[in-house]
Amino acid sequence: EWFNEVAPEEQKLPLDWKRLENEPLKKMLVLRCLRPDRITIAMADWIRIALPNGRDYMDCDGSSSFMAVLTNSYEDTSPATPIFFILSPGSDP
Repeated sequence: EWFNEVAPEEQKLPLDWKRLENEPLKKMLVLRCLRPDRITIAMADWIRIALPNGRDYMDCDGSSSFMAVLTNSYEDTSPATPIFFILSPGSDP
């Protein structure tokens, strides 16, 4: 049932995995193993919820160019605040 859901990341995990509902990162690991096609969406949702100002990182208004977004992101980094690049399957860095 869960595997065939359109958006399994929004559903409770079956069987003993139900206890992972309170541990979203571990739930994403299970999702990555069973439905890798949905991990990008689940990760974006997790960032929106888990990070301070997470919506600001995920929901760009589209008015900035890629270079402007990358420059602003770089200016926000420091040795204590790294930047992560998350590549999706099929992407060409």
